Amino acid sequence: MSLDLRMPEPPLSGTTNAGELANRLVSTTAEKMAEFEQNAAPGFKLPSLYAGHPVLDDTTADLLYVLGLLVECGVDEVAGCDLQDRIPPLVASLDPSAVEGFYSYRVGETVLRLGGLDALPAELHHTVLDAVHSKEIIARLDDTDAIPPNFAVVAARCLRALARLRGDDEPAELSRLLERVRSMFTSPTGWLNDGMGDWVHYDIYTPDMYLFAEPLVDLLGPRWADGLSLVLRDLDEVAQPGGTIVWGRSIGALGMAITIELAAIAAGRDLRAPQDRWLARADATLDDLLEWFPGGVIAAHQYRAAMFYRGPARRLQMTLDIYGKLLLSALELRRRPEIVGAPSTDAFLPAERFVRFDDSERATVWSYRSKSLSFALPTVFGFSADYAPSPRGPVLLEQPTSGHPVMLPVITPRGRDDMAGTSYAPLVPAGLPTSVEHSPGTVTTIHNGWAPAGSSEATVAGTRTATYQVKGRSLVVSEQLRFDDPNGLPGPLTISVAESESRPIDVEIDSGPLQVVDTAGIAEWRSFWGELPRVYQAELEPAAAVNFTWKITPRLRVASTIHGHPYDRSLYDPLANRVVATGAGIPDDKLVRRLRDIDVLHMAWPEWWSGVDPQRTAEVLAQVKATGTAIVWTQHNLLPHFFKTDEAAASYQLWAEAADAVIHHSAVGRDVALATYNYGSHTEHQVIPHGHWGREYVAVANTTREDVELSEGWAPCGLRVAVIGTPRVEKDLQLVVDAVAACRRDDIQLVIRVDLSVAVPDDPRIIAEHGHLDFNQYLRRMKAFDAVILPFAPSGMLTTGTAFDCLGAGVPAITSDWDFFDETFEGADIRYGSTVEDLTRCLDELAPKNLERSRQALIERRPAFDWEPIADRTLAVLEAAALRYA
Repeated sequence: MSLDLRMPEPPLSGTTNAGELANRLVSTTAEKMAEFEQNAAPGFKLPSLYAGHPVLDDTTADLLYVLGLLVECGVDEVAGCDLQDRIPPLVASLDPSAVEGFYSYRVGETVLRLGGLDALPAELHHTVLDAVHSKEIIARLDDTDAIPPNFAVVAARCLRALARLRGDDEPAELSRLLERVRSMFTSPTGWLNDGMGDWVHYDIYTPDMYLFAEPLVDLLGPRWADGLSLVLRDLDEVAQPGGTIVWGRSIGALGMAITIELAAIAAGRDLRAPQDRWLARADATLDDLLEWFPGGVIAAHQYRAAMFYRGPARRLQMTLDIYGKLLLSALELRRRPEIVGAPSTDAFLPAERFVRFDDSERATVWSYRSKSLSFALPTVFGFSADYAPSPRGPVLLEQPTSGHPVMLPVITPRGRDDMAGTSYAPLVPAGLPTSVEHSPGTVTTIHNGWAPAGSSEATVAGTRTATYQVKGRSLVVSEQLRFDDPNGLPGPLTISVAESESRPIDVEIDSGPLQVVDTAGIAEWRSFWGELPRVYQAELEPAAAVNFTWKITPRLRVASTIHGHPYDRSLYDPLANRVVATGAGIPDDKLVRRLRDIDVLHMAWPEWWSGVDPQRTAEVLAQVKATGTAIVWTQHNLLPHFFKTDEAAASYQLWAEAADAVIHHSAVGRDVALATYNYGSHTEHQVIPHGHWGREYVAVANTTREDVELSEGWAPCGLRVAVIGTPRVEKDLQLVVDAVAACRRDDIQLVIRVDLSVAVPDDPRIIAEHGHLDFNQYLRRMKAFDAVILPFAPSGMLTTGTAFDCLGAGVPAITSDWDFFDETFEGADIRYGSTVEDLTRCLDELAPKNLERSRQALIERRPAFDWEPIADRTLAVLEAAALRYA
């Protein structure tokens, strides 16, 4: 049979438009706010204390803000509460003197959103005006070393809201502030340095400052839009599933929320940004972000670590902060609801981007995004290790929040800090690099000296030259360290790599032994995104010149379509410490999202997963391919066992075209498959044998022949033969029944499972059964068989697992002339031929010495089918397939 079928073009799936995303943002935020009301603030009345922390006025202001935004979005009631009725009591509960900055403008803008002061009782007017007038922030604006630049935007919003509430002309201070805000958006790259003093903070606050300034855009002129367009262009290729910015402070959940905000503003305004891709990115990010809100309250502090100033005391405030961002995004998306998003598979396409943030050419980020290896390498300078020049990638290459620096050569001064028991500040490569050079797939940085994070004054003299290279699925870093006084280092020189809970890695360092430290459950080993349960560390011997290389390779993520099946367990158990093996689930509307985190789809029997309808198969394959997931097909069958139809053959043909690699269990099977299907020109073919089932039979090792006879009710006999496994059309069961019936032996007994097509004679020597066997019963029975008959026709088959039962159990195999048996057994079987007469003659002449010879030969043949080498060879095929998409 030769098939020549072509995969039809499936419709685009997984797309959204701006209006639909806006509605989803509103509905999901309302749902989460209902959970928030139930679990944290009944009747939207905030508790005074939450998990040991006072609930302050900033949280009240944010709750006001979110309720007002819900009303503007068209939601009047949540959890049975009228939202407008809940706002006056919240205003009344405020202490105006305690409301400053962000919370001041949020109070003012909420009241304006509801219609102004007249929407509130007169006795609350002074409370609102005093809360909105952020006196402390405005007074400190001239001291740029005491307050970050983005507070100029905050203060401008406060003054503008105050003027509108009063019905006054805008105050003179506002004009001065607006000029300062305009000056922030004059960078030729669009990027804004939010650092104070000599810190160089190109971080999440660049996009956030543009977002904060959006309500003032009518007063800012074209610089705001021009700068944001440049930043969006960069961030389009820098963004990752865990956040648009993944280094510096206030990332994690906030970085994900800002992804959604940026997508909304890209869609709502003409910013020369790829609106379709940003919408797809926002849609995918929302799925991820909602998982951070169990019970309506953010989990950024549970098994994760938020920045210290957003610690557990601000848990409720941070929850409401992000809900506000989602609702603001919905309002922006509703400006242009017709904008259509790209397919969800385009949300985080492979990309490489190198950005120089300013004309110093030393503050940069190199971002690399691929199916299996995504990270950003910033060279900036800030107050904590969160700004250290090490690669960052959520769930893969993570830095403990403000913790010990990782993925850097670090000098840790000896000694203790008095009674505190904490180490002295580790020394990292100091300040900004003196040089950063980029070429495709490579960045080289040079730093002078080592200093504590936040200081550019080197306390150890020397240089660090580091070359970062992407090689396949690995990040390889070559280090050249030079020390002026290697004997004078104040403490050990080490390098550490932290492993995230959900993304195992392999770490190699060529400088000496690698120690693995269990850090599970230790609070200081948590990142913005999760636990870091293992730390790989190596000590480096100080010298004038220290040269070494370290390498990080994410373990291959394989989704098996038969996860948990004995074949799957036997194959992947030997790979447990080298591969992350999971189930592929079923092809549903979540398939694309699941496959985002999978490198290889390992197919076994297509009919079990995508079915035998060619159209459905084509749709599923299009989704798999669109996610950049490699396909490796271990082709057990030429056609499905029970669906031998033209449609099934057409579905198999589609898998043959799509597969990146096909594993055949024999050269014979490979040749038959190649003669049957038209495989893709890119498809690699490998012959790797099926493993024997020996480990399955360990469970019945102590079972005896007599035990089986007693439990099954079989009479003892001299020669018991069987046909095992489910009846298949490829097995000539009638031939076996007829041969035994014609046999002259009176000591023979045949155990055989048949279907209704087999005519079984009335012969007491033949035990014919119907139906399914329990797996343990299947195994136990092999202990009572003297031989297994494999009556397979020589065509229409690729392999049979029953051959590997014989090898694993050490039970002689009586086989047909199928050349698969020549290749598999290499003479260890007992060959009968092809006809009833051939098998009858074989059985009549069968002697104990023939059985024993076959049994011993099978045992000697067994190592060729051990699972460990088979797993190794299979892993090589999986790795090669994944590399095509790396």
